[in-house]
Amino acid sequence: MYIYELSHRELQDLCRILDQNNKWEELGGTHMNYDVLTMQVLKREIYRGNSPSEALLTMWGHHNHTVLELYFLFNRMKHYQAMTTIKHLVEDKYHKLIRECPINVHEELKELNVNNDRQTQKILNVPNMEFLAVSKENKDSINRGLKPRSPLPVDKILSTGSAISCVAESAGAIPQISYIELQNSTNNWDSASILGKGGFGTVFKGTWKCTKVAIKRIESKENNPESYNEQIKQSITELHCLNAYRHDNILPLYGYSIGGPQPCLVYQYMSGGSLDYRLRIRDLTKVLDWGTRLYISIGTARGLQYLHTIGDKPLIHGDIKPANILLDPNNSPKIGDFGLAREGPHQNYTHITVDRIHGTRPYLPDEFLRSKKFSTKVDTYSFGVVLFEIATSLYAYSDRRSDKFLKDHVINYTGDIVDLMDRRAPTGVGDSVYRCLIDIGKTCVQKRPKDRPEMVSVLLNLEQAQTDCDIFP
Repeated sequence: MYIYELSHRELQDLCRILDQNNKWEELGGTHMNYDVLTMQVLKREIYRGNSPSEALLTMWGHHNHTVLELYFLFNRMKHYQAMTTIKHLVEDKYHKLIRECPINVHEELKELNVNNDRQTQKILNVPNMEFLAVSKENKDSINRGLKPRSPLPVDKILSTGSAISCVAESAGAIPQISYIELQNSTNNWDSASILGKGGFGTVFKGTWKCTKVAIKRIESKENNPESYNEQIKQSITELHCLNAYRHDNILPLYGYSIGGPQPCLVYQYMSGGSLDYRLRIRDLTKVLDWGTRLYISIGTARGLQYLHTIGDKPLIHGDIKPANILLDPNNSPKIGDFGLAREGPHQNYTHITVDRIHGTRPYLPDEFLRSKKFSTKVDTYSFGVVLFEIATSLYAYSDRRSDKFLKDHVINYTGDIVDLMDRRAPTGVGDSVYRCLIDIGKTCVQKRPKDRPEMVSVLLNLEQAQTDCDIFP
């Protein structure tokens, strides 16, 4: 009997037991081998008024796991109450496993002489109880006495398969695309289709389903497998975020691929390029005018305040910079690259403390770099630096300046601040917009987090500036 065949009543009874004292966390994290990211996603169900145990069992059931497998996991947990709840769903010969004292499952199975049972054989053959999905092909393999083959080839690349095993759950309604389709859409990964490269791999331009797309192909480096594994985890985070948070100013994800030599993520193609590219462009005919710069600032702020306010806990992007702000043909901005996104604290708390610092140094505030204090004010600070870049077109970091960080360069500038204005942009009302961007940027990069405004306030101030200047792109 498969997990998904449990009746509603049986499932609810089981979930009530597992929800008590959060036993589902031990079940999922220790015995089902799900990674920390997946467990955090499941924990959110509590704040939505749902049962995390039900979400866990539903997710695990999607991989064709059986009630008997669950029964054995409960035995490893010594959770005899849960075993009793599903006792009537397994064969009588396994009832002997319910005892008041710890039981060695393998020894008990030998005593029961059930080693030839197909389900038991499958369990005992999988190291560390890391169960594999039972497809028809796998069942045939079991019948021939062979170990089932993992349905996800990319698992073999990872040191642990638990991270990639939650891809389907993170993707939700986002479709999975075959690797061959993506290969064909880019003319066999033609170098002429390359949009850019990074530590994660290569981004290609392609045409999929008669639609222009950008395809991020995640590539491993033989000398740095840990970096590749980290990129995989970040891609799963991004997959979850872009599935869960939809907004006009957030980059749409069209699909993903995990069935080929390299995992891929498929995004909407943004023909306007990145904000970073547009701010440094040499073609004067494509330089952004001041109305458009303000419009881009407003759209980005709107996307950030949405992320910060949509749920019980804010979603903090963690890597806001011009390279991660993409423009469509109408220069409407969309925030991309959610690989470093993390949940922030509840409203009653100012910050959480994280174990590791991720992000891009010139865009990160001191309290995060020094004390690992993570809050929405990290995004606010980063956005302030972005506003300075939009206003000046200067780099966030440059060895050619006495103040290498743009934030310090603007704050400490002793001359007329207008001297830093990007003079390539058409003038007109540029002076007013420029000063507005600089002034709002300064409030965002205040040293103390509590002195920085929330992104809702930043958005309202930018919209007010648009009205005062009476300009629109």
